[in-house]
Amino acid sequence: MVVDALSRSGFGPTVRPLILFPAESEAGVVLVARRERQAILGSASCVSFGATGWIGALAVAPEARRRGLGAALTRAAIAWLQERGASTVLLYATEMGRPVYERLGFESEGTATAWRGSAGAGPRGIALRTLRDEDAQAMREVDETATGERREAVLGELGTFAGMAADRDGALAGWAVGSRWGVGVSIAARDADTGVALMAAATRGSQTSVLIVPDANAAATEALRRWDFQVANRAERMRFGPAVTWHPERQFGLFNLFWG
Repeated sequence: MVVDALSRSGFGPTVRPLILFPAESEAGVVLVARRERQAILGSASCVSFGATGWIGALAVAPEARRRGLGAALTRAAIAWLQERGASTVLLYATEMGRPVYERLGFESEGTATAWRGSAGAGPRGIALRTLRDEDAQAMREVDETATGERREAVLGELGTFAGMAADRDGALAGWAVGSRWGVGVSIAARDADTGVALMAAATRGSQTSVLIVPDANAAATEALRRWDFQVANRAERMRFGPAVTWHPERQFGLFNLFWG
């Protein structure tokens, strides 16, 4: 029923896997709005990372819009995350949703773009290997440096799923892991050459791939344009609460535009 409401709200066919993580994980929840004995009118997914939390896949069915339901779902999601320790709540907003979030006190932090295409050659001299289970701690450290968040909950679920790693100077310098929930590859790296090399390796081939990167990552954006990737969509990263020390130039692929 939630998927039906999201579909009627304009989400595409990939929305079902995208809400599996918040629906199944102890770190997540899917909130719904409905009238008694009637269809679901709206929903919001939440993922808690402790001091930070994300809201995603928030939508209101067309017949229930302009009644304050989107704002009510957002407030409920904020409250759920704050009860679990979040001082900062983050989300990616569409043009339709952005005015609602602004009225509630969210601030903009820059855009991220989803690109579709197939990669060409990456930088030379970057040796890649298969990501291993023993890389878990170093993987979390690279991720925390890039995002400013402690995302063990989702990284633990991803594990080394179709993952690659790059070592430089005897340490893990970057990683790329395919998402279990829909399209896209998550990539974090300590430097631009490593990040672009991982992008190239993760999306090379005859099939079209999706990469979502912050627009502030100039090296990633330049590579995508050089490889002739095409823009699929774009969203605004927004924050409620104190700023998080994150480095978009170290993020070369996001999980998705629902929870970063």
